[in-house]
Amino acid sequence: MKLEITKACADSLRTFTQNNYGIQLKPTHAHEIVAAYFGYSSRAALLADKKCPIETLKDAELIILNHPMQRIEQRLKTLANLPSGLPSNDILAATVYKTIITNEQLSEKVWADFKEMAIAYAEDRVFHNEKMMRMIGIDGFDQRELGWLIHVDIKTLETDVMLTVTYDYPAKTEKPSRHASVAVTLPRISGNIGYGEPKVLPTFYNGHFSDPNFRLRHADELLSSGMIPML
Repeated sequence: MKLEITKACADSLRTFTQNNYGIQLKPTHAHEIVAAYFGYSSRAALLADKKCPIETLKDAELIILNHPMQRIEQRLKTLANLPSGLPSNDILAATVYKTIITNEQLSEKVWADFKEMAIAYAEDRVFHNEKMMRMIGIDGFDQRELGWLIHVDIKTLETDVMLTVTYDYPAKTEKPSRHASVAVTLPRISGNIGYGEPKVLPTFYNGHFSDPNFRLRHADELLSSGMIPML
């Protein structure tokens, strides 16, 4: 897919601005905007990236479009001879986004931002055992009723993004207890938007009744004892 996605996005920008605003956006300007959307400081930086080239975007497990409007806004401030009347950065970003999500190879991989993605993967691990309990027909306490304080810490490194999602409870207290933290590591493989399979490592605290490890052990004991049938 060697750079086809960047060309497709640039072409869509030029077509959109021409059809809706009567503006002839230069190909160079369009490609600079697309490079900014993909997380690069310039088109030249995009082309120079050999470690995580954008043409491998089709191989990414996840595509995370984190704050693209801000990147476009910053890049527009540095570009010379832009046409007057150019639409706002959010409209330009939406045009690029539409091109990506209408690509069959990419559409199902897209996430809006790191926080949304991290919470989704963390929640799957933290509440995994409740799903197991429901699958085997055991009614139990719904952990979601506790009212969680959820915090996501994001650290961007050269080759990875490290995300830590913490779950504290209950929300309405001065000193909530730590229930779990989930470390999610995203290896960067394509530009600053394409990532490989995330590594998810949950850590649970204390032996509280809501601890999913405790509840899973309880379910395993019931299964092994024959009190409930194996599925």
